[in-house]
Amino acid sequence: YQKRKMNSFSYCQPHLTGSLAKSKMTTCLKSGSHWIKNSLQGFVKRVFTSKTKAKLTCALAFLMMADYAGAAEDVWLKDLDEARKAALSEDKDIFLIFTSLKVSGACVQLQKRVLSQESFQTATGEKFVLLHLDVPLMKKPGMTDPLAGNIPIAKKFGVESYPTAFYLDKKGRPFEKETGALATGPEGYAEHLLKKASNRKQREEAMRAAYAKDGLERAKALIEILKSSPTEVSLDLYSAELKEIEKQDPDDTLGFQRTRRMEAAAMKLDQDVRAIFHKNSYDKVVSMVDAFIAEHQPDGDLKQKALIPKLAALRHGNQVDQAIAAADEIIAVNPASSRGKFAAQIKAQLQKKKSN
Repeated sequence: YQKRKMNSFSYCQPHLTGSLAKSKMTTCLKSGSHWIKNSLQGFVKRVFTSKTKAKLTCALAFLMMADYAGAAEDVWLKDLDEARKAALSEDKDIFLIFTSLKVSGACVQLQKRVLSQESFQTATGEKFVLLHLDVPLMKKPGMTDPLAGNIPIAKKFGVESYPTAFYLDKKGRPFEKETGALATGPEGYAEHLLKKASNRKQREEAMRAAYAKDGLERAKALIEILKSSPTEVSLDLYSAELKEIEKQDPDDTLGFQRTRRMEAAAMKLDQDVRAIFHKNSYDKVVSMVDAFIAEHQPDGDLKQKALIPKLAALRHGNQVDQAIAAADEIIAVNPASSRGKFAAQIKAQLQKKKSN
């Protein structure tokens, strides 16, 4: 190594073994230089020629560590509660990114191209606490993934695809959502993030204006703020606002509590349907949807959303007449909506199938 003019790391000599070698290696890794990665790989090959299990294990561990040399991962937090505490103490917003690195090539590229780059982290670190939650979508029988705790968090945020990012205020309340990744480098991505801070300021002004009001007027203003929050996000993330609305409208004059209970039931219906669909359970799906509609009497978009799995189940079950009737029910709610147009297309296909 000295011959290669790497004098600053001349202590990485081939004669080092055991804990001393590990200690020196760790020091090298912390420097974060790209050329150290290649040097360490060569060092591992020379030092760990022994066939002993212990040395082979160390070699594999060092090689894995070397893959991340140069990537400043330490600034990314991995725990939501820890990020909230840091944001409160540092008076910063939170940039939360959900990935699934084992199954998504887009996530891997975003991680390599942007998230792991020091220029991105430095530029955004002044305004944001950076939080990265990787969600394990691949399940292995009999094994528990150490990242499994991120799955319910992703569901709470309504994550349906990866990568998905959220911008949270220092209390952990989301004010912006983005899916996919921008086609730009670390500097451009950082600039994009910093512009989002203005959206949070607008929401804070709306919050102050809402709390300046009293009674039902305060409740109305808070409800409007919650309606503007990212869709599919659990309102439990706004616990303080929910308590204030209930306090100002204890009799549910505005119907907010009823709507919230209905939306929660709709979310559970969706989860239950997904769990049993395509398992010879089409009749059960139809019964579940009918029971939900009978109990909650939804209207508008929520009713259309609930009826879609019923239409799908009847279609897959080759119950053509009943499926056409379900499509008509969806269309009747709002023929101009995306679900109304979708139902019209399915109806046309079913009618063609019936005529043939």
